[in-house]
Amino acid sequence: MTEAREDGGADAMVLRVRRRALVLAVLAIAGAFVAGWRSGVSLTICAAVVILSFLVLEKLTDRLVPRQKKPRWRVLLPLLLVTVASFVLLGAVLWRWKGFDPVAGAFGLSVVVLSVVPEAWRR
Repeated sequence: MTEAREDGGADAMVLRVRRRALVLAVLAIAGAFVAGWRSGVSLTICAAVVILSFLVLEKLTDRLVPRQKKPRWRVLLPLLLVTVASFVLLGAVLWRWKGFDPVAGAFGLSVVVLSVVPEAWRR
């Protein structure tokens, strides 16, 4: 039996990462708004893009499990469109908004990565 299955499986790990990412994002957004409204908006946009992408990846991988039926494009296409739209929105913000805070944006983009790191220490 693998280590992931011993402590609750991959589903439990994804649930922990998702919960940790949302809590970290809320705390980071609150702190960024204390620093300034531009930092708060920059971090919120970037964190939303990354968290949406993580949730879409989670749904896509759920559909790829061999025991389930074959994924239908009617189910997968909206998920992929949400991800593409969020990246297009991020690109438009980066291209047009002169007040974008790159440090806050970088932290927003790293919210999910920072949420995954503690899983390496759980072994």
